[in-house]
Amino acid sequence: METTNTQNRLKSWALWVALLGLLGLICQSTGLFEKIGLDSEEWNAIVTSVGTVLAAFGIVNNPTSADEL
Repeated sequence: METTNTQNRLKSWALWVALLGLLGLICQSTGLFEKIGLDSEEWNAIVTSVGTVLAAFGIVNNPTSADEL
């Protein structure tokens, strides 16, 4: 039972978006964005674009939804 719950959480788009945001904060605070020539606005645009494309294709969804088969 616990394994299924953990697997569902790992499939959750919210978890991955949150981790991506955390990665962005770490990169911004350490100055990595400037070292690779990327500013935080560009990073936010990339994350938003990827999330939008995934949502448009239905790749991200709620794994705990009752109507899912």
